[in-house]
Amino acid sequence: MKKSTLATLVAVFLYLSLFPSCLAPSNSPTPLGDDFLTQNANTLPPKETLFPSFQKDETLVPTPTLPTYWDVSDVDISKLDPTKKHIAFTFDDAPNRTLEQLVSVFTAYNERNPDCIANATVFFNGVGIHTRSIPSMQIAYAVGFEMGNHTFSHFNLCNLAKEKLQNEIDETDRLLESIDGKKRHLLRAPYGNVNALVRECAHTPILNWSIDTLDWTNNSVEEICERVLSGLESGGIVLMHDGPQNTVHAVKRLLPTLKRLGYQVTSVSQLSKLHTCPLRIGGVYTRARKNRQ
Repeated sequence: MKKSTLATLVAVFLYLSLFPSCLAPSNSPTPLGDDFLTQNANTLPPKETLFPSFQKDETLVPTPTLPTYWDVSDVDISKLDPTKKHIAFTFDDAPNRTLEQLVSVFTAYNERNPDCIANATVFFNGVGIHTRSIPSMQIAYAVGFEMGNHTFSHFNLCNLAKEKLQNEIDETDRLLESIDGKKRHLLRAPYGNVNALVRECAHTPILNWSIDTLDWTNNSVEEICERVLSGLESGGIVLMHDGPQNTVHAVKRLLPTLKRLGYQVTSVSQLSKLHTCPLRIGGVYTRARKNRQ
């Protein structure tokens, strides 16, 4: 073979051996197949090093944890006597025509009985909250009444789709916030009707009752009082309504009677805190018995 031909073949061979390195930059890593990753799992650097797109984004904001129990840390129980028995009074369908009268009854009683101050929880319907009713609500809150949510329209919540149900609760909470500054309020479902969806949509405990006065049926003062006294128990929750005139007269009679029997009347949250009986968010309660542990 001539020397010139041999030189040419050598030159071609060297060119072909160098060609692949000219096609890809020297800093481009060779792709790692699945077999390679599996066989070398113990010796490979962390996945974040091999694949930078897997690195954690430290700027992500963690999802807030929802509370498990109703917060009563700011509830004032300094005027409650722990040696007494306690029962909560609740009034539905507010604001109505007797709200200011109920406030007057409690205020007059408390002035005469500073050793046994009485309080209550009032459950409001959002549809009734407007410029004419807000002054009465402000007075009720100022004297210490706890404000509760009785939904906006007083529909049977078990018959509502989720979006409508949630709006019934949330819209009333927003209206009540303008009075007491609180984002959420204890929920009293209309008619006491509760199902799994209601519990899911409620961001607070749901309060039913252990004593129903049936005052909305036009019960007499005596009948209302009898229903309360016959069902007495410490930790009980009494259902009454803002509206019936006989309810106002019955409360005026019940407050001193209950004091003589060793009871002090409270709001629901006061009852929960005093009895160290925590109320679970979404739980349904008819009473708050004292925790003796």
